[in-house]
Amino acid sequence: MASGKNKNQTSLALHKVIMVGSGGVGKSALTLQFMYDEFVEDYEPTKADSYRKKVVLDGEDVQIDILDTAGQEDYAAIRDNYFRSGEGFLLLFSITEHESFSATADFRYGQQCFPWDGVIAAVLR
Repeated sequence: MASGKNKNQTSLALHKVIMVGSGGVGKSALTLQFMYDEFVEDYEPTKADSYRKKVVLDGEDVQIDILDTAGQEDYAAIRDNYFRSGEGFLLLFSITEHESFSATADFRYGQQCFPWDGVIAAVLR
């Protein structure tokens, strides 16, 4: 019976979402809030962490794989490699740090390098 459950979980559709933005803008905090319903106030720079959660999307059980990327420029090449596998992207910036908003242009530039189809942009306040 347990093997049937594992088979069912692995057969769920997998959607890859990538968190993108400058360092310290809250990518990890938002990811952990979604995953565990907890807010983390302490900032610890991330290299790259991956989280997987079963959710309901359009009435169907699916798995969402969230890649929390490094915002630091040192990791730009690694981050760009991750972009190729993403289906959805959350581009974050800090409303109290204008430089992080200006840096979104650099992240959006990456969109021209990869074959993304059906990208929908939205700004949440």
